[in-house]
Amino acid sequence: MKMKKLLAAAAVFSAAIAAAHCAAAEDITFHSDPTPTQSQTILLWDEGNIPAETVWSDSNPSGDPEDFMPNMISVPAEGSEIKGAVMISPGGAFQYRSPAEGIPVAEELSKLGYQCFVVNYRLRPYTQEEAALDLSRAVRYVRAHADDYGIDPADIAVMGFSAGGILSGELALHFQGDVNGTVLDPDYVPDELDDIPADVASVGLMYSFYGRLSVASTDEEELRNAELPPTYVLYGSNEVFRSQIEDQVELLERIGVPFERHILEGYGHGFGARGDWFNDYDRFLTEVFASDDELLESEAPVIDGNVLRYSAEAGGDPSDTTVIAALYDEGRLAGVRLNEYEGEFVLEPDSEYMLKLFAWRSGTMTPAAKSLEFDGLTAGSAPELTEMLNNELDGENGTIHYTYYLPSDYDETKSYPMLVTLPGWSSRFSTIVNTPLTENEYARQNAEAWTAKLGDMIVLSPNLTDWGDTSARQTIELTDYFINNFSVDKGRIYAAGFSAGGETLSRVIDMRPELFAAYLHSSSQWDGGYENAARYRVPVYICMAEHDEYYGPERAEAAYDGLRAAYTAAGLSDDEIDSLLVLDLKPDQYFSNDDSGSYHSGGHLFACDDSIIDWMTSR
Repeated sequence: MKMKKLLAAAAVFSAAIAAAHCAAAEDITFHSDPTPTQSQTILLWDEGNIPAETVWSDSNPSGDPEDFMPNMISVPAEGSEIKGAVMISPGGAFQYRSPAEGIPVAEELSKLGYQCFVVNYRLRPYTQEEAALDLSRAVRYVRAHADDYGIDPADIAVMGFSAGGILSGELALHFQGDVNGTVLDPDYVPDELDDIPADVASVGLMYSFYGRLSVASTDEEELRNAELPPTYVLYGSNEVFRSQIEDQVELLERIGVPFERHILEGYGHGFGARGDWFNDYDRFLTEVFASDDELLESEAPVIDGNVLRYSAEAGGDPSDTTVIAALYDEGRLAGVRLNEYEGEFVLEPDSEYMLKLFAWRSGTMTPAAKSLEFDGLTAGSAPELTEMLNNELDGENGTIHYTYYLPSDYDETKSYPMLVTLPGWSSRFSTIVNTPLTENEYARQNAEAWTAKLGDMIVLSPNLTDWGDTSARQTIELTDYFINNFSVDKGRIYAAGFSAGGETLSRVIDMRPELFAAYLHSSSQWDGGYENAARYRVPVYICMAEHDEYYGPERAEAAYDGLRAAYTAAGLSDDEIDSLLVLDLKPDQYFSNDDSGSYHSGGHLFACDDSIIDWMTSR
């Protein structure tokens, strides 16, 4: 049977721990009623409910008797300023707990303002994982009583020496958050303390490392995915495991784990409280805990259709802070925004996302704020649109006929991206004046596809009056009219031209290249010039069917070659040009489910292609 017995308090401690501190402990108790100003020995588990997967046996060597109960000894902070809590795990190869690495360390740190707790975790024959559950339980207890101890519940650090450091790392790797005893023992019954997260603000590896006894972990994926907190690495110049420690430090640096390293000259393994390292560790913890004074604040993100919008604020000097928003799709990184305190991500249907917000002090690996997490985020339905047909604007270049779409809950106090989309001849090219427009199918398809990706936006579709400059000038005039009279985000205006609409928009790009963040040139030829597009570095996506019956792929290739030559002449590198220009000749199978009747007409699909929309909106 597994060891699940609560025994008399007098049998709790090994002889070494009892000799070291029991005389100073005021009382022995289970997890309730702390006495923060007095030293106290606290039992970590309830009667008959200690998670274990190991059967204790006399034949297994152990530094504890069979009736040992995991516990921790509190050492109160001295002085009026309490900085936080430090959980201390002594070393001893998991066969004993070194007295020199427990209470003496806690007493030194308590003088610097830390509430300290020496954790007496289970030794062999129990496993590293069972000992980690003891440590996580200790963290939960301190966090549950943070107000009693006068600390911020976020300001809890774990640190340990040798095997105790490995144990601290094991907690950070596998036992933070809501992980409880059921992961090892299905018979364990969680209690109210298991509702408290076991997260820690930092890990102290004192002549130790993340890994197992005598073996530092080289599992880059495991260390990266664990999202380890700031780590303090301490060892002597004569450390027996120095090469392993330093190899792991290089790995931590490579994968972006925030860490600091301190080396004591002339010291080997097992120096404990000796050596000049307490003030440096105090500085490190002060910086980590001080992040609470510069909180990263954010309301829950808003999901509008398929668009997630967030807004964050980090305390301190913005010029001294790096803010990162990271979107995860079922554990995989799906997008990153750097130094954007307000931003948005496009969500795919049928996926569940998590948004994490981080703030770092610029030029360091020190967090300026605790990371914020928003989980269980899913895309909603596409926003509803209001379609406006048969509109006219009397302009300097004649009457402009157009269709436009607004969000059904259009709010003039907001700022919306806008798509300017020009259809080809089939969408009432020259007959619009005499034939009432009852639909604009191309523009409607574009509006539905783009709002499904971007959420609320404005879609504008001029109807052509010629194949050349008149329609180009009218498109510019109408776009300016919407910029001046609607709530348009001028930094996010996109253009898509199909067939004759592409010919017209290529002229618009030549006349007013600064208007658009990106342009999709579909199934068309380029009638405008190239130099102005190059001067303003306009991103252009050129798309054509390989067997387009009307233009043929040669027109698309000519447009691409002309633009590339102009961008080269403007001094752009090949990599820069590749980020701005795309030539995409679609094979026949791309149109296999399209019933438009020709490859040329199938070009109406391009402006609704998710990958193309993603490319344009990421420019």
